[in-house]
Amino acid sequence: MIVCYTGGGTLGHIHPALAVHEVLSSRSGYQAFWIGREDRSEREAVQKAGIPFFAIRSGKLRRYQSLKNVLDIGNVLVGCMQAFSILRKSRPDVLFSKGGFVSVPPVLAAFLLGIPTVSHESDASPGLATRINARFSRFVCVPFVQGFEAIKESKRVVTGNPIRQALVSKADEPYKEGELEFIGRDDKLILVLGGSSGSQQINSLVRTHLEELTQMAYVYHQCGPNDVQNLVHERYTEVSFINDLLPILLKRADLVISRSGANTIAELALFGCASLLIPLSRQYSRGDQIDNALRLASLGASRVLLDENDLNRFIEEVKDLLDSRQKRTMLSMNIKQLAQKECAHHIAELLCSVKE
Repeated sequence: MIVCYTGGGTLGHIHPALAVHEVLSSRSGYQAFWIGREDRSEREAVQKAGIPFFAIRSGKLRRYQSLKNVLDIGNVLVGCMQAFSILRKSRPDVLFSKGGFVSVPPVLAAFLLGIPTVSHESDASPGLATRINARFSRFVCVPFVQGFEAIKESKRVVTGNPIRQALVSKADEPYKEGELEFIGRDDKLILVLGGSSGSQQINSLVRTHLEELTQMAYVYHQCGPNDVQNLVHERYTEVSFINDLLPILLKRADLVISRSGANTIAELALFGCASLLIPLSRQYSRGDQIDNALRLASLGASRVLLDENDLNRFIEEVKDLLDSRQKRTMLSMNIKQLAQKECAHHIAELLCSVKE
């Protein structure tokens, strides 16, 4: 079976598809390639997984009037022709779209070529690309039903969000004392998951309140490669990106402070982490992170800070949670109920069934 993956715009569109690829890669006769945008980090992530990468032109799908919309019509048309040429030559059995504006031309091209498409949306509401792609997809995989009623029931498949197998396999393993030697046995741990392009606000909050935070707990801070400050403190570690230590840190953390991207939420649910979420505002996004965070808050599965007034309560919220094991346990139990470990397997089976 040959699968063409498409999607991009952030690594949040890449990693879930790679989780599906991990499952399928053990099957005999499986082959894959990727159609995406020309972005170094996205290309490297895909190629690191052993998947050939083909870049096409793409135009951003804006919801507001802008001269760039006119210019990007040309990019979309070129992208459609490029995708059509790639798909016609490679003839995959199925196309799996993870969304983002770059996915629209391959989905349209696949439809014209009679190649079945399965789309996936990670967030609490469908983005514009997903709403367009849904019209040309055999199935649309969604994290849950609420918010996706507009998608035809015959197309809608509730799967959850795919998570890397390296995390899934370690989620149920108990934390072993001494795995994080730099953290005292009786110290609380705050894990800060910044690192994406929209995390400067969280990074700034942590640095502004570093003394107060380190008095309450040890702070382990993922800040992203473009915002490393090299701060030194005996109860603080700053890294650009967390790799192999992530599952151990998630198991050990008393509180996680993070944005509310769908992939992050899926990982927090998998490990049952008590969290304080600070979603990216509508000024910088379509509001998907706000929708994600508010859904968790409504389920008692996370605390959320939405605006500047809320952010003034940052230290107050952190202290309230760290001082109460009962409150953290309640958040942990509620978010743990949302974990969906088999999502990547469910999508893999769906792709195989479409191919057949």
